Amino acid sequence: MKSIIKSGAMIAVAMAFVALVPTAKADDAKTLEISVKDHKFEPDELKAAAGSAIVFKVKNLDAAAVEFESEPLQFETVVKPNAEILVKVKPQKPGRYVFFDDLHQETKGTLVVE
Repeated sequence: MKSIIKSGAMIAVAMAFVALVPTAKADDAKTLEISVKDHKFEPDELKAAAGSAIVFKVKNLDAAAVEFESEPLQFETVVKPNAEILVKVKPQKPGRYVFFDDLHQETKGTLVVE
């Protein structure tokens, strides 16, 4: 009986500890708004804090689709003409990360993580 009570107490302590550990939520992510018009990103340079989750809010204002992509940030997605999407990116280390439109290679931008 004592071992059952002891086990129950240990589980209660563990659950209390887990409840105190902060968790990352979508609301904690930094949302960066960017638009595409005439095959150009506006703005073409964005900034975010190191170690924070990032959400790109991408608005395609052109009549052609955009393939929003970044190899170092590990995402690739199509944004239909006159549409808007969200792209979630895990927290990054300080540095400069290039993103581009794979369908229009001249369309490039940079995420600066500090």
